[in-house]
Amino acid sequence: MGVCLMMGMMAADSFPAAGVLLAAGSWAAWLMQPANWWVILQVAGGLGFVIFVHELGHFLVAKACGVKCEKFFLGFDVGGLKLASFKWGETEYGIGALPLGGYVKMLGQDDNPSAAANEAQRARGTMGDLPAEPVAGPHPVWDPRSYPAQSVPKRMAIISAGVIMNTIFAFLMASWAFGLGVKELTCAVSSVRPGGAAWRAGMRSGDEITAIGSRQNPIFTDLQKGVTLGDVAKGVEFTIHRPSDNSTRTVTLHPDTDLGVPTVGVTSPFSLTLPKDLGEGLPGSAGAAQPALAAGDTIRAVDGQPVANYAELIGLLNTRSDKPVTLTVERAGLAGSAAVETLAVEIPVQPLLATGMTMTPLPIKAVQEGSPAAAAGIQQGDLLETIDGAAVGDPLAVEARLRSMAGRSVVLTLRREGAEKSLTVTPRAVDWIEESRLPMSPVSLASLGVALPVAATVAAVEPESPAARAGIQTGERVVRVRFLDPQELGPDGKPAGATGPDKGLELTDKSPSWPYVATSLQMVPAGTQLLLRVAAADGTERDVQLVPAVAAGRFVTDRGLVFEPLYRNVKAGSFAGALALGGRKVLEDLSLVYRFLQKLTSNQISPRLLGGPIEIAKQAGKSAEEGFSRLLLFLTMLSANLAVVNFLPIPVLDGGHMVFLAYEWLRGKPPSEGVVVALSYLGLILILSLMLFVFGLDLGLIPRH
Repeated sequence: MGVCLMMGMMAADSFPAAGVLLAAGSWAAWLMQPANWWVILQVAGGLGFVIFVHELGHFLVAKACGVKCEKFFLGFDVGGLKLASFKWGETEYGIGALPLGGYVKMLGQDDNPSAAANEAQRARGTMGDLPAEPVAGPHPVWDPRSYPAQSVPKRMAIISAGVIMNTIFAFLMASWAFGLGVKELTCAVSSVRPGGAAWRAGMRSGDEITAIGSRQNPIFTDLQKGVTLGDVAKGVEFTIHRPSDNSTRTVTLHPDTDLGVPTVGVTSPFSLTLPKDLGEGLPGSAGAAQPALAAGDTIRAVDGQPVANYAELIGLLNTRSDKPVTLTVERAGLAGSAAVETLAVEIPVQPLLATGMTMTPLPIKAVQEGSPAAAAGIQQGDLLETIDGAAVGDPLAVEARLRSMAGRSVVLTLRREGAEKSLTVTPRAVDWIEESRLPMSPVSLASLGVALPVAATVAAVEPESPAARAGIQTGERVVRVRFLDPQELGPDGKPAGATGPDKGLELTDKSPSWPYVATSLQMVPAGTQLLLRVAAADGTERDVQLVPAVAAGRFVTDRGLVFEPLYRNVKAGSFAGALALGGRKVLEDLSLVYRFLQKLTSNQISPRLLGGPIEIAKQAGKSAEEGFSRLLLFLTMLSANLAVVNFLPIPVLDGGHMVFLAYEWLRGKPPSEGVVVALSYLGLILILSLMLFVFGLDLGLIPRH
């Protein structure tokens, strides 16, 4: 009996608070740091223990039934390759060289269909001419200690023991975690994706999700599960509290599926504390603060005005984007000291970087409920042509123009179904942030409540701009973008590494991601250049390298400030409370896997969201870095995952064996050997194909989107 498939789910709503893409060299450097070895040890021990308890279930019940267990291995000793082994009694215990699962080898049983017949013959021993396959109930001519000689109920108990042990293990780990206390992301909203379901319903920075369906006081993982596995057609009910006006409302959000998984498009919550590990420092003008900001600093005020949360901070920065600000910062004293130092830190303005290219606006993707645009009658599909008689110009600069018009009537010229239409709208004042932080995101005209996609086709080139100096022409289209870190440039100023078609972000008609490129450009290190692959009207392509320049009169609101996520501690108040929370967690994780598989098989979510052993190890490592309790909850999820996946009715998995045993119990005889072998080969091909697929996803050979 073996854990034949190590597979995990990556489905998640929202986009994360912060993300880092590590190159192979970076991972190698991370692995070489002694400070990370404890994390590696925890991950290896945790994953190994999940597999161990599964196989231990098979082993203990088999022994209790009198079955001879010849091997107990973690990992697979394919071709006899193993890292270590020893024999104790009649059983060889060891660690195989292929770390994809584990198995217990019982006399007369082999999951490999090509070896099953020989194994059955071996189990006959010297007992004479035995039947070629098991029969219902014990048979006197089988070796009495072989697996086939056992009754159907005993074999069912042996088969199901692994899944039962995984479930028990998950319950114990979850209860332990909640007994220790677990840091969970709150359901506050830092920002929303322009055009997404949450944005369309009018959600914004600072909103708090107080209920998801019947689930009160949810944490962020409840949001992820509720959206990913909710009913896309009927929608998911959210109760939203807005602290700024103390209002509460209930809305039904219909998740989007354009990213391959149902999402509503909210960013996980930010605190006001800078990360404990700033790495190479803060980007943007935050990195030029005087005195310098330090890891763990907490912002308490902006220009003397107190701020209690991220939304209030952004609101004040929004009104001061064109002038330096002074932050009141609390800084912890030396390690072991309870003293807190209060500092005044000045951050200069951060001029917006641009290329000098005006890209082409597309028809409006979405109109926000209750917005000025909705009140004026603007509709999805309208094409914005003029603002108060002036051309739209750069769609990325429209919001700045509209903010200067807040509170007064503005005439917009739109094209709707081929006809020109004029509408009067009153832009609103905006003190929140709506940025395109994901590929495919449109630009937000928050003053109107409009999400405007932008194609990467050049509508105009500003004279004397970086694009003009690089020779980019009107009508050309940017098809790929790559950011060149200064360290990637050779002595001649050209990229030192490969620049092939697999490098960088691809821009297509289906993925008009120019707003995302423009947003990302504001967070890159000083000296970063752009390498653009540009296509002419005749289809010919060329590479263009340019240095972004400051856009006059335009500034970055958040100035490169990054923050720790906002957590709350979930801890049981008693032993019984820990068991209750642990039990609820296990039931949720078990049902989550079933619901995920149901969505997967009905084509409601993409199979590209699956993760294999490499991705599982990465996620386990991240959990271990967040604390031991978080690692315990990850192992709870993984154990529940393995329990469900290994009990699927697929031959060579535990669930497939149970199907054969159920058939044997009902019919009074097992299925024919030919049928079992044929189905086992099909199951093996399916499992191997799936393993190759998830390995391709893990290694980046198959794109996830």
